[in-house]
Amino acid sequence: MNKNKTFWRALIMMCALPILGACASLDHQRNLNPDPNERLDEMLTENEQNRAAGKQCGEVANAKGMTVDCQRVSREVDRLYTEFPEQQRIIMANAVMQFDAGRRENAQFLLDQLLSMPGSHPEAAILRARIAVEEGNLALAKTVLEKEINLSPEYADLYETLASIYYLEGRYKDASDQLKMATLLGAPHWRIAYHRGLLYEALKRPGDACASYQQAIERNPDFRPARARVIGMINEPACHTVIEATRTYRSGR
Repeated sequence: MNKNKTFWRALIMMCALPILGACASLDHQRNLNPDPNERLDEMLTENEQNRAAGKQCGEVANAKGMTVDCQRVSREVDRLYTEFPEQQRIIMANAVMQFDAGRRENAQFLLDQLLSMPGSHPEAAILRARIAVEEGNLALAKTVLEKEINLSPEYADLYETLASIYYLEGRYKDASDQLKMATLLGAPHWRIAYHRGLLYEALKRPGDACASYQQAIERNPDFRPARARVIGMINEPACHTVIEATRTYRSGR
């Protein structure tokens, strides 16, 4: 069967089930607000509100349906992509939601589509590199990031992400150089300090590592990964002061 026919049949069946009321409700909202960017903003707001409330369910708050559909927000963004397949914001939002849902192949397809379009797309490059790393393809991750750095040389997160690739390859000097660039371009100091701590650990410099983790903790007290790294170095005398400060912080909460 033709894939397009299969897709449309599935979509029709979805709106013919007990969630018919919800489909009709969203259809009404679409008619009231046909602008794709505004519709996307509504879905992103819904998604953010669900996350802020600690909800695992991506439901639309004002969808008047007979059943709860926890994929309703992502389905609506997916529908937007079907309607506006060249709209870059929609492609990126859909890719992120596909990634968050564990559908890596879908996210990869969307990101590759976006990265093939003219212009710079740093956020897409970073997420695409992350997927490549998860697949063990460090060469592809570097290629994607280096290409995007040429297009967006002022985007700090690109250098920070490239530093993580060099770290995984054991190229610690190159990783440090990328972190310097990220710092100059305004990357958060607590995050850079954490990355430097990882580099110092790899270089067998526990004192410098703990000092970097301490800087990360001081600038962002709730950053758990830095605390976890310090506690993991409990047998290092150079880290005892930082470990004690961490214990004091936790006991005082």
